[in-house]
This record gives sequence, C-alpha cells and structure tokens, in this order.
Amino acid sequence: MKVGKKKPRALKNLPLPVRPLKLWQDEPNHQEVRIEIIPLIDVIFCILTFFILAAVSFSRQQAITLDLPPAETGETQMQEMLIVSLDNLGQIYVEKELVTRSQLTQALKNYRTLNPEGLMVLYASKNASYQNVIEVLDALREVGGSRVALAVIGQ
Repeated sequence: MKVGKKKPRALKNLPLPVRPLKLWQDEPNHQEVRIEIIPLIDVIFCILTFFILAAVSFSRQQAITLDLPPAETGETQMQEMLIVSLDNLGQIYVEKELVTRSQLTQALKNYRTLNPEGLMVLYASKNASYQNVIEVLDALREVGGSRVALAVIGQ
C-alpha cells in the first residue's frame, strides 16, 4: 500500500495563478507622515520653564534688597558669611529676619560660636544714617573682631 496519493500528471504541468505582490507603499489610502509642531512647542516651553525655575531657585538671595553704595575697590567674598542688613529706617535684619539690637548681639554671638572663622558682612543702605551704621558696626566688631566686612556694589 502506498501512503500518499499521487497527483494526476495533467495537473502537474498547469501554471499556478499569479497574484500581484502588494507592498505597503502600494496602498491607495496611505496617509502622509506629518510632524505636529504645536505639541513640540508645548514640550519645549515646559522644559524651558523648568530650567528657568531651577536656575532662579539656585541663586539664593541672602540679604534684603537695599540700595548699596558703589566702590572702586570692592572684592567678592566667596566664603561662609553672616549677612546683617541695615535699611533706610534704621531697622536691622539678620539673614532677612528683622531683629532688635539685643537680638542682633545674641545672633552674632551664636554665629561666632558656630563659625569662628566665618565672615560677618554689613549690608547698609546708602541712605541709612551714619549713626546707625556705626552702631551696627560696633556690635559686629565687638563680637567678630576683624572678621567684619561692608557690602558695596562693585564697579
């Protein structure tokens, strides 16, 4: 017995039906590829906003906003420092916090014990009275010795 059937010899010689080869490019309803620009602009603005906010948060303002006097010989100090500010009205701020004269002395002593080599910088408005500047300078020198500096706008 034979296991497989043999095809008749007549069907073997007939050509197979030819079907056209279809490629994805041949489809009639093919849509053109487009890059949408509006969502790209939205994403770029979001990224830009993130970087701007990050940059602003890294640049920390240490003192209150004052109109400082200019100086030709001012040098930038890049070390640990305590910022003491004196405004036009004679109000004293330590690191942006309003303090009284007795609180100023205590804050200076605390800073000096924690940072013996730290610099204390006086940001005095150019419109502050000379008497107020001297009083705050005396308090700084009493506690800090020679580690006291005056803030100015460099030219």
